[in-house]
Amino acid sequence: MITTVNTTPGVYKVYFNQKFLGIFAVQDDGYLQFLTDEPSGYWSSYALRLIADKLDEMNKEWDEQVKKDIGNGK
Repeated sequence: MITTVNTTPGVYKVYFNQKFLGIFAVQDDGYLQFLTDEPSGYWSSYALRLIADKLDEMNKEWDEQVKKDIGNGK
């Protein structure tokens, strides 16, 4: 299970159970992106999917607003 902890505005620590994975941080386009500080290793598709699903969940409101603003929010 992926959980997040808001540390400062626009920055969230990301955990898988109790293991720290990295951060979600708002980028110039307003979307959160995942940044990891792990220099090596591997990621299973399961772990990547959990991270991606959580990122999509957290970006949902902003994405809907962007689509509405550019006329694609049907």
